[in-house]
Amino acid sequence: MAAAREHVIADLRDRIACLEGGRARQSACLPFGVAEIDQVLPGGGLARGALHEFAGGGAGTVDGAATALFVAGIAARTKGKIVWCLTRPDLFFPALAQAGLDPDRVIFVGCGCGPDRCGPDEWDIREY
Repeated sequence: MAAAREHVIADLRDRIACLEGGRARQSACLPFGVAEIDQVLPGGGLARGALHEFAGGGAGTVDGAATALFVAGIAARTKGKIVWCLTRPDLFFPALAQAGLDPDRVIFVGCGCGPDRCGPDEWDIREY
């Protein structure tokens, strides 16, 4: 019981350190493997079990498609289910598989926010 309690306390301390701008444990992040990117991200990569927002560089289809494939490639490197929130129902699902992301791992959710509340081409992923 004491060991489990200590583990929970250590995990909470790590989470608080992340919120305060401290460095997260390396094992709790998914690094990009590019030093110039990883060195500026807290913990050296994208935090696992967290919500991340990705947006295309413009309102065009090409920008949105490039962003979606980039996110799918990142998500493919993880294990478990992925929650993918969409602002528009325009995602080409077979492209996710081409990026290495098994469609059976993805739970798609329409977030219901329009262009007045969310910018176009925004997606959030969360690993469980």
